[in-house]
Formats: sequence, structure tokens, C-alpha cells
Amino acid sequence: MKKIGLALGSGAARGLSQIGLLLWLKENGIEVSCISGTSIGSIIGAAISYGYTPEYLRDLALDIKWTDILKYLRPSIKGKSFLEWRKIDEFMREMFGERKIEELKMPYACVATDIDTGDEYVFRTGRVTEALRASACIPAIFPAVEMNGIHLVDGALVNPVPINLAFELGAEAVIGVNVNLSMFTERMTFGELPASRMDRVDNRIKKLIEKNPLVKKGLIDTRGLGEKYQKHRRKRKIMDVVTDTAAITASKILSLELLNTDGPLYLLRPDVGGYQDFDFDMAEDIVNHGYREAVEAGDELLEFCR
Repeated sequence: MKKIGLALGSGAARGLSQIGLLLWLKENGIEVSCISGTSIGSIIGAAISYGYTPEYLRDLALDIKWTDILKYLRPSIKGKSFLEWRKIDEFMREMFGERKIEELKMPYACVATDIDTGDEYVFRTGRVTEALRASACIPAIFPAVEMNGIHLVDGALVNPVPINLAFELGAEAVIGVNVNLSMFTERMTFGELPASRMDRVDNRIKKLIEKNPLVKKGLIDTRGLGEKYQKHRRKRKIMDVVTDTAAITASKILSLELLNTDGPLYLLRPDVGGYQDFDFDMAEDIVNHGYREAVEAGDELLEFCR
């Protein structure tokens, strides 16, 4: 069997679908030799390289509650970003401690972006938590990471699915995952997905404003609010504008990267485009989408790995 490398991509909560692929690979006895990652893919990849099992990651994701999201996504008061990273950093340290990349159980590397030059910055050594903080730093949402005199942000800006890096780590064939492909056509349409907790909270706030006698009715259009909400179930909020912009850029870059891929590549595209970046409380559905994508690839994916 070939030395199989994984290239796990960006996509925030949508990236949890990559756990579904990991579950399928384990069920089918396919061993992974190395992992490269960007953003949420860098976190999942580091966890597997550390020694955590796909089952553990699935259970960890399914345990996420809305209160956990509020705890970790705290607004920043320093003016450098919308959210602060401190609570997420505490969580990362609980998972990885002081472990260094070169001490992980399998070859691993992740990608960040030097925001000062626009260059790719690859972490092959150094403390895992520092690398993940940089690789998953969504611009403007989280503060840029200052390291050795440079400022680092999300690797999705330069290498959203680091296929080339997986080959550099020693892979003979690479399975890549792109979770952003369908998001632009699904986000603003009425579909089968239930409204996320964030959407429901947003709708509840609007209804409370509508009932408040102190609010002048001319300041907010509340006519047919329920119908509008159902029609535009996935209204973009300010954070969605930022993250969707990054995802558009990532999709264009990936298209160019695929033209320069030299080795055998199997690219999976889980149908998770309707989920928003912070829909972590919908983890079960998202993970299942990734698993189903692998199941549908089935025999073809097994043949690719031989």
C-alpha cells in the first residue's frame, strides 16, 4: 500500500467534516503516513499526529454546546480583532501541552500566512500550540500572531489545502479535503438544513426589538419577519462577510494549486457549504457529511490508496 498523506483544509466549523473522513479511513484499515493542515485542518491534523483517535475527536466535537461557543468566542476589548484567542489557547494547551511538532508521532506540518509580505509560512518544528494559533488565525476575527518579528494569520490565504506540503512530508499519494466548494450557492438559500443556534438567537433578538414599545417602528423593518427569516435562513452577519471573503480567496488559490500538483491526488468535497463558520454546535451533522462523502467515494478511494 502507498504511503498516504492527508492535506486537511480550512473552513472553520465546516472543517469538522474532515473527522468523518478520518473515521472512514480507520474503519477501512487505511493507515496515514503524514499530515499537512491549514486552519481547522491544522488543528485536526495535529491532534491525529499527536495520537488522538478519530473517535475521540468526533466525541469531542459532538460535546460542543452553545455555552462552550460563547465561552471560547469572547469579544476582544483591545481593538485588534473581533474576538480574542485566550480561551481557545487554554483549550489547545490542555490538548497538546508543551509538545513540539518534531515530537509528534507522525510527520506533520501546517501553514500560516505572513501578513506583512503575503508569503507562506510553514511550521515544521516548534511548539504545536503556537503553530496552530497562527495557522487558524482568521484575519480580523482573531488577532495576528507576532512571532520572530513577523505577523502571522490564517494559512488559507496562501494555501487552503496544503497538498504540496503533504508530498514534501513523504507521501506517495495524497487525499485532500476542500470544504468550501459549495458554500456560496447554499448559504443564502432556503434548504434542508435546520437554522443554527446563532441564527435562532439572532431571530429572537429581532422579535424582542419588535415588541419593545420604546423602539420607533420606523427604525427597523419588521414586516413579515418570520417569512423573511425562512426565506433568508442564512443571512450573512459581519463575521460571515469576513470569513466568506477569505473562503472565496481560498477557493481561487486552490484552483491554481491543483494545476501544479505533480503526484497522485484524490480531492474530497463534502457537501457542507450551507453551514456557517461558527456552527460548531451542529458538529454531528457536519461530521456525518464528511463520513458520507468518503463512503460514496468507497471503492474508488480504496483503489487509490493501494
